[in-house]
Parts: sequence; C-alpha cells; structure tokens
Amino acid sequence: MEKTLIFIVLLLLAAMNAGAQNVTYTYDDAGNRTARVISPVMQAPPQPQRTPEEEKTVTALPDVVTEKDFLIYPNPTYGHFTLEINHLPHDMKGEAYLLDSNGRIIETKSIHSHHLHKKLEFNLSHKTAGVYMLNIHLENSAFTWKIIKK
Repeated sequence: MEKTLIFIVLLLLAAMNAGAQNVTYTYDDAGNRTARVISPVMQAPPQPQRTPEEEKTVTALPDVVTEKDFLIYPNPTYGHFTLEINHLPHDMKGEAYLLDSNGRIIETKSIHSHHLHKKLEFNLSHKTAGVYMLNIHLENSAFTWKIIKK
C-alpha cells in the first residue's frame, strides 16, 4: 500500500511538471541560437493595479540568470575564446563544460559569483576545426552554445 501511494504521488508530480512550460528556440543562418522563448502553459491571474506609493514598497524578485548575461567571443574562433559572465546573483555557482562533437568533455571551468572577474578563457587551438558545444550549468539553470572553430 505504501509503495503504491508513493508511486501515485510521484506520477502526479511528474504530470504537473510536464506541462508547466513550453520552450522554443530560434537560430540564425549560421546555426547559432539567437533566442529562447519560454511560454507558460497556464496563464497567471491578472495582478491588481497598484498605486505609485505601493509600487515603491514592492519587494523585487531574486535575480535570475538569462542568456543575455553571457558573452562569448570570438565565435567563430581560431583557438582561444572567452566566456564573459556579466551578472550572477549572490552566492551562485556552477560549471562550464566544453564538449567535442562526440559529447566528450574537453575542458571544465568552475563558476562562482564571488570571483572578482568573471571571464573564463577556453583553448581549442590544439583541436581540429569543427563545431563544439559550451554547456553552462548554474544551480537550476542550464545554457548551451555552439562554438565554431575554424
């Protein structure tokens, strides 16, 4: 009986998470991802109008990392490229993984919000020309970019 109850609860949780949002991507002619659009399946109820005095007292939501917070240059590259992180909420940490076309990890870098400079240097000069993937994992967020080596 206990195992059945646990199974039902897990099944309900999976069903609730499955339809929570719809993610779509757009790409430019070179195959680089240019935008990620997250559309919620369920719309939130309309919020009541606030007076200017109420607006001043509203507490801001915690910072969230988006794709706009990352700058990767030069891409395409002839070897070395830089990942620059423009904004990280306090105490956020994660990893950046550079993978080859077979999914093997070539290089791994740690990301911590307390670092003074948030630039990570990667080196593909000893690798053949082709497409590589840069995966960034920050706590509950994950981002992926194509890196092209000429």
